[in-house]
Amino acid sequence: MKSLLCMLGLLAVTAAGAQEKLPAGVAAKMGDAELRVEEIKGLVDGLAPEAKTQLAANPAELQRIVRTELLRRAVALEARSKGWDKRPEVNVQMERAREQVLVSSYMNSVARPPESFPSESEIRTAYDQSQAAFTAPKQYRLAQIFVAAPPESDKAAFAKAQAKVNDLAEKARKKGADFSALAKAGSEHADSAAKGGDMGWAAEPTLVPELREPVAAMKKGDVGGPVKTARGWHVLRLDDVREKGVRPLPEVRDQIVSALRLRRAQETEQAYLTLLSNRTPVHVNDAEVAKLQGTLK
Repeated sequence: MKSLLCMLGLLAVTAAGAQEKLPAGVAAKMGDAELRVEEIKGLVDGLAPEAKTQLAANPAELQRIVRTELLRRAVALEARSKGWDKRPEVNVQMERAREQVLVSSYMNSVARPPESFPSESEIRTAYDQSQAAFTAPKQYRLAQIFVAAPPESDKAAFAKAQAKVNDLAEKARKKGADFSALAKAGSEHADSAAKGGDMGWAAEPTLVPELREPVAAMKKGDVGGPVKTARGWHVLRLDDVREKGVRPLPEVRDQIVSALRLRRAQETEQAYLTLLSNRTPVHVNDAEVAKLQGTLK
């Protein structure tokens, strides 16, 4: 099944059918397979909010979804035309899938918290009780000039690279030096070099061990290094520091809301299943199950 979906996704990117004027309300058509606008809207409405936001900013992705769904539908039509849906083993799987969709949709409806949940006071309480979870580590805004290290067995290449980074470090430490220009011209880390060496913000625990101590000893505006790591040498400039602290509530509000709604939904679902089990007790035929167990060996 996964391989089929992958194939459909690939076809969706490459397929380029003949253009024809389609009636209003029809999003796409492929032979007898037709996909209406309201059907695509139904697919999109089922996405998570963050996925919808990403989709709104990416027209090409919506085109991909339309083509993929149309191709899926075309394959389904062909399968039905060959009587594939009449096969007993396929019928069993289709009925199970249909029942699973029914159960999932119904349980989502039963367990979904009201839109008013959580209240602002509940959000604040969760935030106050989970300060440790919202504590951000110390962070550094760094820029670098990087020179890759050849294998030490290649003594000439190693010495040449070391001389290069030492020269760059000396130039970068001079008063009035243009660190950004030196990074663009001499750094061998393409992504940061294109931005004048800027590496953005890095949390202290994410720094490679060799860099943590030297960076921690630097003050804002300092240029340090070169520092050798497994990949090569780093000449570093410390542009800014954020001390360890609790992230403000507005920054983590959506995360708290999602967590509280998920927990409430799980609690509601479990309570419903418990009530259903108590109201209609489960009876298991142990003898029949034991016989089935024997056939699995």
